[in-house]
Amino acid sequence: MLTLILSSCCCLFSSSCGVPDIPSAPRTKHFILAGTADLQGWMDAPPVARGNEVKAVGGIGRIAVLFNVMNAAIPGRVITVSTGDDLMGPYFHTFKGKAIFTLMTRAGYQIFAPGNHEFDRGPAVYAHALKYAGFQVLCSDLAVEGTPIQGKCVPYLLKVYDGITFGFFSLMTEDFPFVTSGAPVHLKTDNITTAKRMVSLLKEKGADVIIALTHVGTKKDREIATKVSGIDIIFGGHSHHYLRKLLVVGNTVIVNGGERGTHLVKLDFFVSPEKKFLPEKTLYTLVPINNTLEPDPKVETLLASFREKLPPAIVLGTTDKPWDLSKKAVRLSESGVADLINDLMRKKFKVDIVLNNSGAFRGKKVYPPGKITDTMLQEIDEFRNYAYTLEMKGKYLKEILERSAASYGRGGFLQVSGLRYTFDIARPKQVLAEDASGQLKVVTPGHRVVKIDVQTPSGTWEPLKPEKTYTILTNSFLVDREGDGYFWFKRYGKNVKNTYSTFYSILAEYVQNQHEVSPPDPDGRIKILRKQGS
Repeated sequence: MLTLILSSCCCLFSSSCGVPDIPSAPRTKHFILAGTADLQGWMDAPPVARGNEVKAVGGIGRIAVLFNVMNAAIPGRVITVSTGDDLMGPYFHTFKGKAIFTLMTRAGYQIFAPGNHEFDRGPAVYAHALKYAGFQVLCSDLAVEGTPIQGKCVPYLLKVYDGITFGFFSLMTEDFPFVTSGAPVHLKTDNITTAKRMVSLLKEKGADVIIALTHVGTKKDREIATKVSGIDIIFGGHSHHYLRKLLVVGNTVIVNGGERGTHLVKLDFFVSPEKKFLPEKTLYTLVPINNTLEPDPKVETLLASFREKLPPAIVLGTTDKPWDLSKKAVRLSESGVADLINDLMRKKFKVDIVLNNSGAFRGKKVYPPGKITDTMLQEIDEFRNYAYTLEMKGKYLKEILERSAASYGRGGFLQVSGLRYTFDIARPKQVLAEDASGQLKVVTPGHRVVKIDVQTPSGTWEPLKPEKTYTILTNSFLVDREGDGYFWFKRYGKNVKNTYSTFYSILAEYVQNQHEVSPPDPDGRIKILRKQGS
């Protein structure tokens, strides 16, 4: 009966039944934009805490299945994208991009906008990886002329889906020079200027709908949408978080691809018969990628072929000296390993001072001379805290260092760079308590710190100046969570910025580029005075 009814309906509108063709009314067209950001090399399902359990969610094979389902539902109207920071982790360290980009191609990604981590091994390694990319690669704001990337990416892209011309462009974080090893590739100009230029160009080229694929973070995406008219959709990366609901700024809708591929971001959107994007009809879905999905068998087989070739531990470099991460070395004295890492971050991010709690340096053992592996660096950066930069007056640094002196022997004891301080553990220590509103405050000032000097750009030392503003680098545990009682960073810090770089990513990049990395001997930047005879 159903077949008969369908056949009858078809006959009513078929010229073969003797009925003349009647032009159909123009219709609103339905499209899907789906994708990820910041996969961080997680081709396998990454472990994620769910309550008291740790479950494996995500995986490139399951992403492929979702792409297949969407393409089957509305063929020719699905756009699949990545907004970068995919070239990381064991598959990248081992196969230099071949595994990750081959798998992403097989999974069905169509368009790729790079993140800063694509350049961690330099433009030559990224260029080599692009040989295995079966998707189209954007580089709208990157100056690639005369570099290994030249000819391997395009400044913009025009693609037609079901009669609608889509224009795509990319944006890279303005922190690009500091957070990776991109040189000689560099940014042409700031994000706002590039976005305005690309919108104008794409409109001239006939784009009906304009989509920006960005790796700048949601805060910057919002600013771009506010200051640049004509962008219909921003699919962002770099923030490492999924939006709970669709963000709409004017006529621009914004989403972020999250991290590690634990969910797939899906936008169902519509274009009018006049070829205009209809923001009010856009539907945002955050699709969980869990074990209810069977991975695509072809992608899973390909993944297994790479997985079985992974070594137990990947050698990134070597060291001639031990890396002492014992409690005694890190929490009871100046640490040579912490000096190495903090000095590296101060130079990389061009700040005045680095302050990191000793509890951020893990491992809890002495690593002998020899190989530096990815496993070793992951153990040292167990908590994967992000590096934050901010500005702060010197008077607050004095209180922060008193907190460090009061935390001597515990995880809150600060390891530093660009600064040297002396404290006497026999003197009264700082005491904190919560006020009526639950905020921490100093109830006993503390008088342990007896001297603080800051290094000048010329390399000389001068006393800390209470009213001078210093640029500081610290970590997300101390800033976001006020960890170990350090409330000053969140409360008094200005121009706070998340670099989205972890100790691990910074160290891995440095070790791979330098090959041999040994921690220095402590240089006396932290001096601890004790009672006589203690």
